[in-house]
Amino acid sequence: MSNINNQTQDLYSIELVQDLSHEAAAAVSGGADLELFDDDNFGKLLVQTNEGTGNVGNDVNDRISSIVVNAGVWRFWTDSQFRGLSADLEPGRYANIGVGFSDSITSFQRIG
Repeated sequence: MSNINNQTQDLYSIELVQDLSHEAAAAVSGGADLELFDDDNFGKLLVQTNEGTGNVGNDVNDRISSIVVNAGVWRFWTDSQFRGLSADLEPGRYANIGVGFSDSITSFQRIG
């Protein structure tokens, strides 16, 4: 409940708050567990998420070059559906994910 202009209102009754998915809310609030970037040194933000995916899609596929892990341990694969070479990253800022993974990530998921 909030009290705005002496009126009590449940925040979830506000349409924009109610319609936000968990992932969208995390991105808006800056609470994303994982941030993926197109360039080294956190150049262009591609994705902020709290969820893994078996296939990152054409807009992100083979473009990830730097990563920020804000929470959890995440596993990244070079192929879709959690196949290929994999690497685990703990919370931290990874300005260059290195040879073999830079511009090669196609799927990822939180493992811890």
